[in-house]
Amino acid sequence: MEEEIEIVVKEYALIQLEEEYTYFFKEYSEKYADTFFDAFFKVIENILPHYLSFPECRFLKTKNKIYRNIIWGNYLIVFKIGKKKIEVLCLFHTKQNPRKLKTVKRIK
Repeated sequence: MEEEIEIVVKEYALIQLEEEYTYFFKEYSEKYADTFFDAFFKVIENILPHYLSFPECRFLKTKNKIYRNIIWGNYLIVFKIGKKKIEVLCLFHTKQNPRKLKTVKRIK
């Protein structure tokens, strides 16, 4: 019997999600912000069971390809594959400097 893998959303990703939510709430509407928030978690739920089908994050290359990303509109959702869990590390707007993604490797 295979061990069940769980998805864990790291605090850093939740902070970024909250910042985006606040921006959309102020600049657009509460409904738009709520839709964005809910859609984020629906995308996260779709990682399992085919997490290996997502592409390796080209800004965080490793030998064993543990860093993967989901392209979601203007965002990258970066996650790390572990033995017993998948950690969602960050929500990254693609208009930012990709060098900022290097800091994702330090997220604990």
